[in-house]
Amino acid sequence: MIRFSELANMFFLTGAAVVLLKIIFRHNNAILWLDARLLLGCMMAMVLRLFVLADSPVANNVPVFRVYPEMCRFLRKSLFHWNGIDVNIVIVSQFLWITGAIFSAIYRIEGYIITKKRIRSYRRLKDSKFVGAVERINKELGKKAKFRLVISQEFSTPCIFGVFEPYIGMPEMELTPEEIYLVMKHEMLHYYRGDMIVKIMCEALKVVHWWNWFVYRLAELIASMQEINVDFQIVRGLPEMEQLEYVDCLVKVARHRKKKKREKQWEISFWKESPSEINKRIRLMLKNQEIDGKKTTASFLLSAGILCMIVVGPNILTFEPYAIPEEKVEGSVGIKGGGICYLDNKDGTYDIYVDGQYFKTTIEVFDKGIPVYNTLEEVIRK
Repeated sequence: MIRFSELANMFFLTGAAVVLLKIIFRHNNAILWLDARLLLGCMMAMVLRLFVLADSPVANNVPVFRVYPEMCRFLRKSLFHWNGIDVNIVIVSQFLWITGAIFSAIYRIEGYIITKKRIRSYRRLKDSKFVGAVERINKELGKKAKFRLVISQEFSTPCIFGVFEPYIGMPEMELTPEEIYLVMKHEMLHYYRGDMIVKIMCEALKVVHWWNWFVYRLAELIASMQEINVDFQIVRGLPEMEQLEYVDCLVKVARHRKKKKREKQWEISFWKESPSEINKRIRLMLKNQEIDGKKTTASFLLSAGILCMIVVGPNILTFEPYAIPEEKVEGSVGIKGGGICYLDNKDGTYDIYVDGQYFKTTIEVFDKGIPVYNTLEEVIRK
């Protein structure tokens, strides 16, 4: 199981990265100059890293001398004995973590199954305008996926669901042929870009880190960046008038959503957007066309710096509790290669040997992971 120091390091450094991303996301110019694709890539790198519950093999330990060591000792202090095991706060926390993850997994899997059944029960949308739009977009993109179109008043916004059998859900609203094309292309791009797989990965991450507030914020940021990246891909290369048509389409769908009294389909919606978020997407689309050709070497260097801070930093730094007071460091010894051992003197004392050489005598075995031998021959032979 992951050590407390590893978990704390992952929590605080990832939390700092999420806060930094949140600050960047508040400023449209920062998103544009840093590149939306790079930011989404940073977030996905964080998701993959959080699935690995262990320190990076290239991490460098940074000792923390105050508070942290005392806190770690407190967490490992025995609360009671059970079946020959010293139960402490760390063990109790691990049990609660695993239990919570099991319940979270059951809850999310059940929600997925219910949603799948509900989607399949909705009326098939066979309108030739929608079917024709899907065929046209597949031809433009050079793809062949078959999308099942369904319609229901339960949908507040267009959405997509499924990986192997993708469904596009449409609310009951009036759309022009051009709006139908734009809506279908938006949802189909989500599928072809792998956004549904990313959605599932984020839900799986919430299962593992069900207690971590920063993971939920990271998932929200990823959902926002997915929408922004799809918007950019749609309007890229479009004439100005068609860009405005896409903007009008976003506003129209947002107004329809506002009229709905309840949101039942949270499981399949990529994002429940407020008017301010729709406004943000529109501003970003319009500004992106102006700034896209003006990115300089400085902006790419800044992007690389942000990437290092968000992704690389948490993997090369590990803050560890320093258990020896600074004034007692002199005369102490530590070794990583396994060359340290104890010799039991049979009188309540132990000789410490380092690489076969006597170091000092002690009355206590400080680390149960260090081997204890009964004879000097065993020590030397080791």
